[in-house]
Amino acid sequence: MASSSSMQVTVPSNQEASAYKIKGRTMSLEEWELNVHVENPVDFISLAHHGCVLRDIYHTQDIDNYFGMLNGPTYLSLVRHFWVRAQVYDRKAAKMEMDEKVLIDPKL
Repeated sequence: MASSSSMQVTVPSNQEASAYKIKGRTMSLEEWELNVHVENPVDFISLAHHGCVLRDIYHTQDIDNYFGMLNGPTYLSLVRHFWVRAQVYDRKAAKMEMDEKVLIDPKL
């Protein structure tokens, strides 16, 4: 895919680790062109409508907060910002690169 920008910006960090880098775009799409489909992974109302009342069981186990997180808000601008900068790594190629780096510096 064509990249519209390959500029990387470093942000100062107080930690010993290296500074964070904002990754350049990896997609030719603009963020506003992406359609994000938001849905609830667990829909207790629909389940109850069909005779499967699970809310009481999860309430008894005190894991309501877990499902609250799953069904919580979706930050569309953050999702779009992430997807135009996402990359997929090939596990085999990453292993070969790691082996090459270890050969150069055995301390790794």
